[in-house]
Amino acid sequence: MMKSIILFVGLVAAISCPSCKKSNINNEGIPTVLKGHVEDPIRGINISGYKVVLIKEVGISSGGLLGMQGTTFENVAEVYTDNNGDYSMTFNYKLEPGQGYYMAEQYYGLPYYHESSSGSGPIVSGATNIINMTAWKPIELKLNVQVINNNIPPLIIRNELAATHKTFSNVENIYQQNTSGTYILRSRPNSDINIIFFYNVNYNSPNPVIHQKVIPYHTTLDSTQTLNYLIDCSTF
Repeated sequence: MMKSIILFVGLVAAISCPSCKKSNINNEGIPTVLKGHVEDPIRGINISGYKVVLIKEVGISSGGLLGMQGTTFENVAEVYTDNNGDYSMTFNYKLEPGQGYYMAEQYYGLPYYHESSSGSGPIVSGATNIINMTAWKPIELKLNVQVINNNIPPLIIRNELAATHKTFSNVENIYQQNTSGTYILRSRPNSDINIIFFYNVNYNSPNPVIHQKVIPYHTTLDSTQTLNYLIDCSTF
């Protein structure tokens, strides 16, 4: 059964040209193996029970009230890693022109965040293909925040990796002018990050201005880390 997958990570690029030759396409497809290893390099552990899903791009669909187009995918095979962090799946390789195989991202930080993949390269039909993955379980930043002079709401809280400025898809919005609250952000363990408080001035104008306060922090391996901040929006 085909279904549309909006969010995915194309860990395996378009398949090599020989795989698209008509001579390689039959009714059943060619038995092909995909295997690999999943580990958390930060904590130095293998990840068991990690869901690995192979999907196939099958075409373009349109629909909905606005008639928007989208890429259509179908699930090909799925497995979970064993106690050693290893997985293996066998599927029938069969592609028409314009189709391709990809690895679907399953977690988006809950409970794991996929970071990178490596292996033997594009999937080759009839062969044993290797794709290894690194992932990590996010830690929680428990931010106890007192906010004053939040005169141009919302005040937004986010965090990013300090070295690459890579952000994580979790933010908190504060609308009250003066308030206190606890806010939870997910982040990468044992890493240098920036915790950022910011608000926008003239957001809908051609020249919006961002005012922000950046607080460097090094996360630990603790699952929850509690931090206390007094944020005066009039100072930035």
